[in-house]
Amino acid sequence: MSIFDGYRREESARLEPGDYRVAITEVEETVSKSGNPMLVVAVRPSGSNIRIKHYIVKNDYFNRNLTSLKDSFGIADEDNEILGWIGAAGAARLAEDDRGYLKVRWFIHRDKQGTLPPWEGEQPSRQQVQDFEELADDDDLPF
Repeated sequence: MSIFDGYRREESARLEPGDYRVAITEVEETVSKSGNPMLVVAVRPSGSNIRIKHYIVKNDYFNRNLTSLKDSFGIADEDNEILGWIGAAGAARLAEDDRGYLKVRWFIHRDKQGTLPPWEGEQPSRQQVQDFEELADDDDLPF
């Protein structure tokens, strides 16, 4: 039996630059190459399986960029629990970078998303984050 048994050519769907409904699939707090704190937000455009990473670096434009993200996805200003952002739906203008890959050019405010086509596929929903209560005793641990 060969690894190539059953192989058939399959092309991936190519998205063109433009305005898309997107959902947040991952958010990570990390450090940029220059040493500044940053958020890496991965979004998935409607009707696709691709993920596009967007970087929000703590610099002169941090407040403006984070406000744009929160306004697009309906995230409250005081909501900084990034795990709860996963599954939030918003919209973005996608453009090609210098290597031909799609990137988020900017996020589209909720008020301007009405003309976009409806979400294709299963409608995303925000992940619910529960507070963990401290265990009273180590005997309560399942392992």
